[in-house]
Amino acid sequence: MDNSTALADEVERLRRTVWLQNDLLAALAAENPVSALVGRLAALSKGSAVLYDTTGRVIAATGQGPLRLIWDELSARDSGPQRFSVGRWAVVTRRFLLRGSGFRLAVACRDATLLDTMGPGLLATAERVLSAANAVRALTMSQERAEAARLVSALYAGVSASRVRQTWDRLRPFRFRVGAPLRVVTASPVDAARWSGRRGPADMLLEEAQLAEVGLILSEGHDPDVLETPLVAVLPDGPEAAALLEPLRRTHLVGVSGPFADLTVSQSYFGEALTAWRVVIRRRDRGGAQTLVRLDEVDFATWLLTRRDDAALADRYDRHFGELVGSTDLAETVITYLACDQDVKLAAEHLIVHPNTVRYRLRRVEALIGAPITAAATVANLYLAFQDSIHARHPHPADSVTSAG
Repeated sequence: MDNSTALADEVERLRRTVWLQNDLLAALAAENPVSALVGRLAALSKGSAVLYDTTGRVIAATGQGPLRLIWDELSARDSGPQRFSVGRWAVVTRRFLLRGSGFRLAVACRDATLLDTMGPGLLATAERVLSAANAVRALTMSQERAEAARLVSALYAGVSASRVRQTWDRLRPFRFRVGAPLRVVTASPVDAARWSGRRGPADMLLEEAQLAEVGLILSEGHDPDVLETPLVAVLPDGPEAAALLEPLRRTHLVGVSGPFADLTVSQSYFGEALTAWRVVIRRRDRGGAQTLVRLDEVDFATWLLTRRDDAALADRYDRHFGELVGSTDLAETVITYLACDQDVKLAAEHLIVHPNTVRYRLRRVEALIGAPITAAATVANLYLAFQDSIHARHPHPADSVTSAG
């Protein structure tokens, strides 16, 4: 090859690179740059394009290529650039990192020659464009999260009637519908050390909300003297938003308020969410497995106990039930008996004792409190006194709801 031919080839390569960059850079102006970029890759290759995360989840895809088979092949190979075939499809792939997270970009085409000509440069250019899109998105997200935190603070402080319309206007860009009911969520991690140096729950919630196209604003790392839990969020009432809380409840203790649409009373619903969170904390402290409570869906006794004055209650509790609490076997028997809906045989099975032992202990309890164990007033008083411990052993269905109505 003479110098003129080599120069012509180099000029052609540069021309094609500039053309690819210009074409792919246009994706940055789209509302969803990642989807737009993947669509352009598929069009340029006259085939399919797909972006996977490290688990194989499809972030964006265009075309009719065998996406699952491509991932199966990818997962069995090294992490470097790859060129392989899946059936009649020729595939080129590239792995890259964005903000510490790994991704795999793949382009598939039935014209292997076209893919060999364009593929490597196409993926390298796409990676640079994705990095640029990620930088733009990171800046935008930082601004959005700051505004979301300000909105959470505004709702917590209370919205005056004159500012209701303005507040809804600020909520609208976060996919909230004006006048639609909202819920407040408060959460704290079960194991705080687990999140050290890792992508936090706020990032995951925001990502899931984005994918589900569900409204969400949140605040994290605020002053604990103002809001007790490290994560506070506001989301719409409904099953789609409730689904966002399912992954969160596996790692966090979560309190959820009842629904409300009147922004002038929003402050009280932050109090409801914190109250629900405290109910979860109390039950966990007594060995319960429940991690999420919606205050509007708890039973009446639970709601009634949330209104209590704990300082005054402690003195009254000690006077009425101090002697019973001091006898571990008797207290455990009463709690198990009530958790088993006053079924002596079932309580005996849980306590691993004979039913007559349960009956004997209950007679001793009657002697201590001076009232028959089967009387309605006695049952009511004992249930209220030991309610958190009872729920820890046998949570009521109303307190284990996994989706909003």
